[in-house]
Amino acid sequence: VSFEPLAAAREVLLEISEQDPLWEVAPCAAIGEEDGDIELNVAGNSVSSSVLEMLENHVHVAPESKYVGKENVPLRKLDTIAPDCIGDDSVLFLKIDTQGYEDRVLKGAQQLLKRIVGMQLELSLVPLYEGQCLFDEMIDYVKSHGFDLWAISSAFTDPDSGRLLQVDATFFRR
Repeated sequence: VSFEPLAAAREVLLEISEQDPLWEVAPCAAIGEEDGDIELNVAGNSVSSSVLEMLENHVHVAPESKYVGKENVPLRKLDTIAPDCIGDDSVLFLKIDTQGYEDRVLKGAQQLLKRIVGMQLELSLVPLYEGQCLFDEMIDYVKSHGFDLWAISSAFTDPDSGRLLQVDATFFRR
């Protein structure tokens, strides 16, 4: 099941998912810690779009990521939206790539989190978005919910300095 709130990215996702009968695209919504509506900042490269404001050091490293617009979208907790698209017998692996909003997604998934066997989170080592939780804090949060870190892979690096800015971290329930 995929969740995508941005209109243009969602259209591409819907088209691609038609090739796989097991791939479901959930109703259009951003995922967070409450139900309501929210404004998303749309990045020029799409993949850097976020609810949070992008910091200057992110734009400096990736100028194509600069925000070019905004979209208002529904906001849903995973605990609210999941029962409509995830079966009771499903084995759950959660991938979150929400550009600094990962902690809010997890806070809105307290019930679902009990059923998740593994997850992959994109975690920042340095601040890239205003108000985001960084690597150490996110690791502690996930560990406190019964998960252990299994793997880390590079996700975003400063091409000038070589400094690692973001990683994809994979966790499994202990």
